[in-house]
Amino acid sequence: MDRRVYRKLPITGITPEGYLRRQLEIQAQGLTGHMPDIWEDVSDNSAWLGGTGEAWERGPYFLDGLLPLGLLLGYVNGEEVKSDIVSPQIKKRIAQGIPNWVENILASQREDGFFGSPRSLDWWPRFVVLKTLVIYYKANGDKRILAFMDKFFRYIFANIDQRPLKYWASARALETGEAIELLYHETGEDYLTQLAEKLCEYMYDWNGFFSDLPYKKTVAKNMSSAVFNFFRSIGAPFDAAAKRSLKLAQPESRKSILQFNRSRLVRFIMLSHGVNIAMAFKYPAVQAHLTGADTRTISRKAYENLMKYHGLAYGMWTADEHLNGYHPYGGTELCAVAEAMYSCEELLGITGDVMWAEILEQLAYNALPATFTPDMCSHQYAQQPNQIRADVNKRPFYDLFKDANTFGLEPNYGCCAANLHQAFPKFAANACYETDRGLAFMLYMPCVVKTQGLTIREETGYPFEGTVSLEVLESDGAQREIKMRIPKGAKWELNINGNPYPVQPEKGVITVKRPWKKGERLLLKMIIAYDVAKNPDGSISVRKGTLLFALPIDGECRSLGGAAEPFHNREFIPNSQWRYAPLLTGGKLEILNETRRSVPKIPFDTTEQPLTVTVMGTEVLNWREKKNSAGPYPKEPALGNPEPITLVPYGCTNLRISQFPRIEK
Repeated sequence: MDRRVYRKLPITGITPEGYLRRQLEIQAQGLTGHMPDIWEDVSDNSAWLGGTGEAWERGPYFLDGLLPLGLLLGYVNGEEVKSDIVSPQIKKRIAQGIPNWVENILASQREDGFFGSPRSLDWWPRFVVLKTLVIYYKANGDKRILAFMDKFFRYIFANIDQRPLKYWASARALETGEAIELLYHETGEDYLTQLAEKLCEYMYDWNGFFSDLPYKKTVAKNMSSAVFNFFRSIGAPFDAAAKRSLKLAQPESRKSILQFNRSRLVRFIMLSHGVNIAMAFKYPAVQAHLTGADTRTISRKAYENLMKYHGLAYGMWTADEHLNGYHPYGGTELCAVAEAMYSCEELLGITGDVMWAEILEQLAYNALPATFTPDMCSHQYAQQPNQIRADVNKRPFYDLFKDANTFGLEPNYGCCAANLHQAFPKFAANACYETDRGLAFMLYMPCVVKTQGLTIREETGYPFEGTVSLEVLESDGAQREIKMRIPKGAKWELNINGNPYPVQPEKGVITVKRPWKKGERLLLKMIIAYDVAKNPDGSISVRKGTLLFALPIDGECRSLGGAAEPFHNREFIPNSQWRYAPLLTGGKLEILNETRRSVPKIPFDTTEQPLTVTVMGTEVLNWREKKNSAGPYPKEPALGNPEPITLVPYGCTNLRISQFPRIEK
C-alpha cells in the first residue's frame, strides 16, 4: 500500500479557533451534546453500551461524530476549556461519553474477533466503528485498538466466504479502508491487502457503475416512485422489527445472501441510493490505494457524471433518497452530504488532487450548514437548493415522507439524526496535512496546528474573506515545505515577513521551502470575484469561489411538536416573494453593493450574515409554485421592473432560491 500524498495529522494536533471553534461549540451545545438525553437510539440504553436498545448503525454513527468533536474541543483530555457557548454539563457529558462508548465496544469483542451485540450479525455497523477507532488510535496511540482491529479483520478474512457481505455492507465495504491502511502501516501484515481484495470481490461493482453510469435520468424512469414505495411499505415493518428484536441473530447461508444481493429490487435500491453513492465514489481510488488496482481515475469520472446528470448548485446530486435528476426541486439527504464530505477528504489525501478540496469546501460552507437551524438544534432530512417552504406538504421527492424537509430531531428517518455529527468535526480535522517534506494547508480555517518541531497559528475569515495568515509559534529551525492551495480563479499574492515572495503554483498549490523561525509569518492575500455559474439544468447560480449565494426568503417558524424545545420539530412558511432572478449583462452580474462584517458568533446566522451582495434583478412574474416547490423555469419569462435584490451565503438560509433562470438585461 502506497503512502498518501497528504496524510491526516492526529486530531489532537489541531486546535480550532475563531469562527471554526464557535461552530463546533454550537454543535456540541446543540444536537450532538444533548442527543443521548433526548434520543433513545443513542442513549445509555444503546446495545453498543450493553443495553437493550438499538443494535445496528446508529450508535456507531453517533460515535463517529462525537469522538472527533470531543477531541477537537479538548474535552476528552480533561483540559480546562472556557466557553460562553458550551455548558459545563455538556462538556462533562462528552468527556465521559466517549471513553464509555470506546471501552464498551472493546469489551464486546469475542475470542474469535467478532464484536458488538449478538442481536445483529451485520458487517456494516462494525465498519463504521473501525473508521471511528482510527481517529481514536491516532489521537492517543492506544495499542489495544490495533489488536482489536487485527482480530476482527482476521475474523472477516476467515468467514467472509461462508458469510458474504449483505445489503448495506455489500454497498459500503470500503468504509473499512482507513482502518485497513492504518493496521497495514503499523504491522505490515500482508493478509490485509488480500482482505481488501476480498471485500472488493463481495462488494457491488462500483467501478463498472461509475465507468458507465446507468442512471442518467431520474430513477423513476427505471421504477416508478409509486411502485417502489409500495414494495418499501411492505418490507419496512419487517425491517424495523428485525432491528428492534431482542432475539439473538442467526447466520444466513452464503447462497441466500448472494441471492438476496442479486435480486433486481435490492440491486436497484443499493446502486441508486444517494448515500451509498456518496460513500462509493471514493472507492475506485481507495481500491487502487489498498490493492494497486488500476482504478484510481474512476473517482473523478464518477463525480463529474453524477453532477452532469443529477447535479445541484451546492456541489451535490439529488439524493431523495435516490438519484432524481438535476432539477432544483429535488432534494439531497443530510447523510449524503456528510458522507460525500468524508469521501472528498479521503480522495484529497490519497490523490493530492485539489479538485476534491474545492468540492469539499462547497459542501462544508453551503450544503452542510443550510440543512440545520443556525443553533444546530434541529436538522432537515433533505434540503432543496430552491426551497421556498419547509413544511409537511408533499414534494416531488422520489422516496421520502412528507416531513422530510421540515426541521427537527429526526424528520423522515433517524439515520441522519445519528450521522449528522461527523461532518463539521472531520472537516476541521483536515485543516492541515502532513507530507513527506512538511505541511500542506489545502483547506483554510482558523486554528493552531502542532506537529513535531513546528507549531503554526492560522488566522482567517475564509471563505467570507480572502486573507490567510500563517504565524510560526514554535520551530526547531529545520527546513520544511509549507504548501498552500490557491482556490480556483483567485488572484493572489504571497508575503513572507512583510516582503513579497514570488512563487509559481503547480497544479493549484504553491510551495515554500526554508528553515522556519519562531515569529515568521506567511500572508496569502486573495481576491475572489463573484461569478455566474451554469448549473446542469441550464439555470445559473452566483458564486464567490466555493461560496454559493442565494436569495433569502423570509419565513415564519411554526412548531410541529415532538421533542422539547429547542429540539422540537418545526416548519418554515414563506412571508416574502421568492420568484426573483439576477439580471445579467453579457453574462455578468451588475453588482450594486457588497457588505462585509466580522464573522458573527453564530457563523451561519440567518439574520446577521458575514457577507451580502446586492445585484440588479427582476421579478419573474410567471415563475410558478408546483407541488409546494419552485416550479420549472418559464420558457418565456414575464419580467417585472429591474430592481435591486440582495443575496446572502447559501449556508445562512432556511428558505431560499439559489438556482435562477438565466435572464439577460
